[in-house]
Amino acid sequence: MPSGNFNRTFRYLEAVDQGSGRASRMDFYNIAGNELNLRRWEQKLCNDWKLIVRSEVDGHEYYSKTELGEHLHKLLKSHEYVGSLFEELIRDRLRT
Repeated sequence: MPSGNFNRTFRYLEAVDQGSGRASRMDFYNIAGNELNLRRWEQKLCNDWKLIVRSEVDGHEYYSKTELGEHLHKLLKSHEYVGSLFEELIRDRLRT
């Protein structure tokens, strides 16, 4: 599996699958490593790329994949070579 942004994006999408269609905020926090990184990735995944949608259930935050996120996840799982291309496309955007 390629490293960097591709791997991190893939891990967020995988976390949703592992949670039977929704990941908890703590699941995402564990991937992010800290609150600042979580907010930064949440911005990219939810608002910029529209791969994930955030919801609240009984006072707890959860994340689910959008239709676009589901399609991208399938593509990334079945085509490892896409990782390098994906990494190249998003590299500069995540530096800011």
